[in-house]
Amino acid sequence: MAARNGGETNGCTFQWKIENISQCWLKTGEIIPSPTFVEDVLEGTKWSLRLFPRGEANDSVISFYLHREKDSSGPANYVVNYRLAFLDKDGSFLNKKTILKRCFTKDQSQGFIIYVAREKVFVTERETFLPEDTLTVQCTIWNKEEEPVKPKHFYARTVFKENRRSFMWRINEFSALKRGLRNKFKDCLIDFELILNEEKGFEKKMVLCMNSFDENIKYFSIKTSIADSDGKKENCGIHEYFPSDLKKGVLLKRLLTETLMENNSRCLPIDALYLDCEYVSLTTSLLYEYFGSGITSKLTNEVLESRQEHSIGKEDSLNTAELVKDLKFMYNDAICSDTELRTSSQTFPTHKAILSARSSVFRRMFANDMKEKTSGQVDIDDLEDDTVHRMLTYIYTDSVEDLQLESASKLYAATDKYEILSLKSRCSSFLKENLCPENACDVLVLADLHNDDELKSVVQDYILGKRKEIFCSQEWKDFMSTHLKLAADIMYKKIYQE
Repeated sequence: MAARNGGETNGCTFQWKIENISQCWLKTGEIIPSPTFVEDVLEGTKWSLRLFPRGEANDSVISFYLHREKDSSGPANYVVNYRLAFLDKDGSFLNKKTILKRCFTKDQSQGFIIYVAREKVFVTERETFLPEDTLTVQCTIWNKEEEPVKPKHFYARTVFKENRRSFMWRINEFSALKRGLRNKFKDCLIDFELILNEEKGFEKKMVLCMNSFDENIKYFSIKTSIADSDGKKENCGIHEYFPSDLKKGVLLKRLLTETLMENNSRCLPIDALYLDCEYVSLTTSLLYEYFGSGITSKLTNEVLESRQEHSIGKEDSLNTAELVKDLKFMYNDAICSDTELRTSSQTFPTHKAILSARSSVFRRMFANDMKEKTSGQVDIDDLEDDTVHRMLTYIYTDSVEDLQLESASKLYAATDKYEILSLKSRCSSFLKENLCPENACDVLVLADLHNDDELKSVVQDYILGKRKEIFCSQEWKDFMSTHLKLAADIMYKKIYQE
């Protein structure tokens, strides 16, 4: 029997899935932190899990710890029992280790520097430990002598995602370039700067700097090549960087030396340098299957509470995943479809009931005597095929994939038109998180066009916070000439704040 405290269970279980874990290229000593969770029964103490996929000090093992957060409530010294476990796809224990009556101070980790052999998890028993490349770990904490029979449950996921991109720089009149030349390249994740300098003996040296990057990037590598006039490439090397490197700031090694100068007839036949760059970055995102009485997100630092009083069992979570899978199959294979969405170049078979359930616009369209109700088709001439596909994918699966600034902006406009408010909110969050000086004006115009005062206010504050950089840019000059009122609103807000 479980020990009880005022009719409540005396502990909790936190289950954490780490998806695409084989893409997690962390070094020895670098951790994957879980979201934090808080349990009232444990006097409101706040906890998280810390996993070292390449070990804390030895890359042949996996290290695994329970951590009490620095801002945790409760007494300074708090005694608990805890169990750390790896689970298989059915929820059974593959590895479990239990520690009794351990005292945790705030900002302290306890656990196992050698929890399990890395080779066992990633090689010899990979199919068991990593079904669909997902590691499931679990921690149960209790503060009485007897283990809880029905502890409260919390569920969370961390998803690793690999991003691959490339770009080509053409630098004309290379031989005449002077020291200090700078050439910039920016996207929503990284801000690069190419710098030409000269060392002793007037040897030309070219370096590539990362001036800023998304804080969710956990790994970064770049491959550079010099392309000749025939398109043949000469590899200049691959450079890798991990969180500790990124925190220090990155200055890539020399890309060009006198070797290039010696072969300039081949590489620079028309005195133009073609520099081909391909880079890979690994980012993480936190997703939640169910919020217990106090799971918190490290991304937003906000406590999110569930109104449900009872925990959702593993069976319910699996059923939800199965339902999403079936709905996705219905959409992809057009099973029993009864209407079509038609763009200027593509037709998407869909289902009236599902569209109506997810969008109030579609619901009114099919419920009233409108032509779409009887014609079996909805014409959407103002949206691109990719945007419609992304919108329908969300309608059927409640998920969005591989958003970039352009696709998120177009999807945001589409969700506003069809009143898919939850997706609009996701797109809005993406736009806020990926604001940079180069895109802030475009996002502000988008927010104003769709009467989104909340997004508009966030962008205005961002522009004012970066005003020294933005107000001197060509983007701002163009913005003032085309959107004078919006620019004036920002200046008024600046004066009002002062």
